[in-house]
Amino acid sequence: MGVALLADFAVRLACGLILALLLISWRAVPLRFFRIQSQVILGVLVLAGLAQARTSGLNTGVGLIAASAVLAYLGTVAWGLGLPRIGLGTEILGVVTTAAWMIGVSRDPDWGVWALNASSRGVSGFLVGATLTAMLLGHYYLIAPAMTIEPLKRAVAWIAVGLAARGLLAGIVLGVSRAGWFESGAAGGHLPAEGMLLAARWGIGLAGAALSVELTRRTVRIRSTQSATGILYITTIFVLFGELTSMIAAGAGLIG
Repeated sequence: MGVALLADFAVRLACGLILALLLISWRAVPLRFFRIQSQVILGVLVLAGLAQARTSGLNTGVGLIAASAVLAYLGTVAWGLGLPRIGLGTEILGVVTTAAWMIGVSRDPDWGVWALNASSRGVSGFLVGATLTAMLLGHYYLIAPAMTIEPLKRAVAWIAVGLAARGLLAGIVLGVSRAGWFESGAAGGHLPAEGMLLAARWGIGLAGAALSVELTRRTVRIRSTQSATGILYITTIFVLFGELTSMIAAGAGLIG
């Protein structure tokens, strides 16, 4: 099954946004934030479904995206009605459906390549989702200035975890590609062994983002939420640049 590049990125993002919501305490952050995030997830999944349907027609993959979108809509309703436990239930199911899609499109005859494909998509989605959620959460302090700073601290910490995991996985796959352990084009196409794309991906998408996260962490520590949000804008740009560069280098449907 062909995988649309836009659908691939959108499902990763949706899965990451849902995971980030599950890591934020609804007792510390107003429920309205969760409702707005669910609406963002719904829009991203609708875009993914349209892109994938145009590429492959109606199939199981599109059905999984549609199911995820329905769950996002139900989550929007639940959070809007002040039913956090139901909202959490829809988010958990949303993670399951989006993860199932990523595992399905990562299929490869070589189980090692399949595992790297799926892991790459999952970690990539978590990193992008955690970064975007932290940036949007920083904005929320403008309308809820009395909100505890702990959720933003944790959100920034999760970005750091995502970056570390992404860097480790990218290093493993780069080593595998150079060693020629897998003959599949997916493994060999993850990142170019040399050149500007590799430098941009590691220099901006990983090293630059890591520096930005550290600056954000220090800024959050002194509760300067507006400054932290501004730095998170830069972090988001760096992370998006890195992930899109990786996906373009690999090609749609390959390890990203």
